[in-house]
Amino acid sequence: MLGYQANAQWRDMSDFVVHFTKPGPPYHDAYQNMMSILGARTLIPGAEGFGIARREAVVADRHRSVCFSEIPLDQLGRLVQRRSLYGIAFRKSFILSQGGGPVWYVQYGSPAHLAMKHQLDQALAAKEPHKEPVWAVTPFVDIQGDAHNAPYSYRFDWEREWRVPGLLRFTEYDVAALFLPEEVHTLARDFFAWAVRERAGPGYFCPVLDPGWKAEQIMEALAKHPHAPVVAERKSVQG
Repeated sequence: MLGYQANAQWRDMSDFVVHFTKPGPPYHDAYQNMMSILGARTLIPGAEGFGIARREAVVADRHRSVCFSEIPLDQLGRLVQRRSLYGIAFRKSFILSQGGGPVWYVQYGSPAHLAMKHQLDQALAAKEPHKEPVWAVTPFVDIQGDAHNAPYSYRFDWEREWRVPGLLRFTEYDVAALFLPEEVHTLARDFFAWAVRERAGPGYFCPVLDPGWKAEQIMEALAKHPHAPVVAERKSVQG
């Protein structure tokens, strides 16, 4: 289950992406925010957009995106320190089906950067700039540079980011795994069982992992996951 496209030895790659929740509105606790997202089956982008054209007023709203990382599931330590211990993992194939994809990190002042800037200038000068096709690309393009290239001096390509512009709606069957501290795994599982039993909300019975676990622990948890009953249940729910 770790590795990439059935290649178990490709441990620098992953078939999954993870979205980490953070403390903040509507709750001040990352766990509660995560459970709220799972209950609503929706990831909502923040107020701030992403991408090379995020500050262009005519298309700024189209750059509000939900963000993920494709860092392998057993190597999330640095990202956890920057985000939180609470994450929702999806297969890349699902994210691609929802219009998402990987971010392209372009060097400041490079020919690629200058070409993109030229395309943006042309689009903004068009009669109906909001209809220009380049805006389908710009949420996925970030400019980064060196210390003297302000405001692009921070290199964030290590985050290996993916994005979905706009809302991401999903079902409990689309979630590949949940990341929570091990001490709340039982609490989360019991809550989902209660939610299904009482018809109070969706139940997530995918693997529950701790982002601090070693690769062997993650692989063991993934191997124990009973896929067949979940697939059968989904088919019966869909009729």
